[in-house]
Amino acid sequence: MGFLILFVVFSVALLLFGIVYKPFLDRQINFTIACIISLSLIGFGYINAQKLHIRTITIKSKKIQKNTRVVFFSDLHAGLMINDRYVDKASKTINDLKPDLVIAGGDIIDSSIDGMEKSIEPLKKIKPIYGKYAVLGNHEFYRGINKCQTHLENVGFIVLRNNCVKINGFLNIAGIDDTTITNKKDREILSKCDKNTFIIFAKHRPLIENNDSYLFDLTVCGHTHAGQMFPFTLLTKAYYRNRDFGYFNINGSHLIISSGAGTWGPPFRIFSSSEIVLVNLEKLN
Repeated sequence: MGFLILFVVFSVALLLFGIVYKPFLDRQINFTIACIISLSLIGFGYINAQKLHIRTITIKSKKIQKNTRVVFFSDLHAGLMINDRYVDKASKTINDLKPDLVIAGGDIIDSSIDGMEKSIEPLKKIKPIYGKYAVLGNHEFYRGINKCQTHLENVGFIVLRNNCVKINGFLNIAGIDDTTITNKKDREILSKCDKNTFIIFAKHRPLIENNDSYLFDLTVCGHTHAGQMFPFTLLTKAYYRNRDFGYFNINGSHLIISSGAGTWGPPFRIFSSSEIVLVNLEKLN
């Protein structure tokens, strides 16, 4: 699938090049060049997808009562293409960061329910001080909400479903179901939080309606994969208006959009990276 997409893209590009610069460009040469480029990128893309990058972001606020290390990851897509060995590697990487708190931003599961336990079993090894929390994404909806929630809970996650919880009296973490599951608005979830303490809001898609999510101190999202592979990297940038990946500070409200820890479909990443995000929350005196 990935090869076919790249082959078509580069074949068209070479065809256009031939029309503009060399009308009689040999078709066999065109085909050969497209194959070489596509196969090279597939090889690079596969190797690149297996590397888990750590992105570190530091946020300072007067509302933060104690320094806290938060690890956020999304879009692991554990299942057929992302097996338990990769999930084990991701779990070890997270533990090595010594997190106080872990948040999973949806699409953790991407397989039929049969055999799901084995794929996500290594997530049990993640044991942060203040627990680990998850929200549901569209792929949990496709695979069965209740069963996926049960599997996530079995490996130690507290699944946030349109609610807000207070952690040790100094931090709020709120979560909302994906739009395939609920029609609730972000503002409704905010009303359940203690606004005097720092609020982390987890949602799967980076869709911000009427600036609602900017009411939270920190919003963490996934879903986009940052396009995962060319040319989709360009499409997600266009669709999300350049907010398909990265860190944004909007009038003191922080937004993090992750490219995801795994892959969906072809196990390749071209012009994007698999990542885990470490957020250092620091007191501002």
